[in-house]
Amino acid sequence: MIYDRLENFADYAALAPEAWSKIAAFLRTLSDKTPAGRYELDGDRIYVNVNDTKSHEAFPEKLEYHEKYADIQIVASGVESVLCGPLDGAVTTPYAGEKDVGFKMLGKRNVEAQLYPGVFLLLFPGEGHLPDVGDGSRVLKVVVKVALDCFTAVK
Repeated sequence: MIYDRLENFADYAALAPEAWSKIAAFLRTLSDKTPAGRYELDGDRIYVNVNDTKSHEAFPEKLEYHEKYADIQIVASGVESVLCGPLDGAVTTPYAGEKDVGFKMLGKRNVEAQLYPGVFLLLFPGEGHLPDVGDGSRVLKVVVKVALDCFTAVK
């Protein structure tokens, strides 16, 4: 997990150089007026989901995890929290490979990352997270999905 300011995003380019340049180009166009939807930056290898949603209470059975993609989560407007924790809870929804998501119970050990405009959260496969937590207010959220084979350490 990496939690940092967007102004430092380029500092992490060595993790996935080709992906980072495509993501950075997209982020330069991002605003609170970016329409919701899916934006493909490199087919299914790198894509962006822009979601216009409302935050919600923390559902303890919804600690999600992925195996094929890393998530880069960014809030364009609004505020939300993402609870992050180890995947040591009971399975509530088995991992589904076609959707690259599974769910477990949120354990007692977790950290809270607050997302607001100007910060990002990078979550690698296997890192549990419960996004969109808040008071029910509107959030324009960007989730960049980056396939594992984009990362230099994987090659």
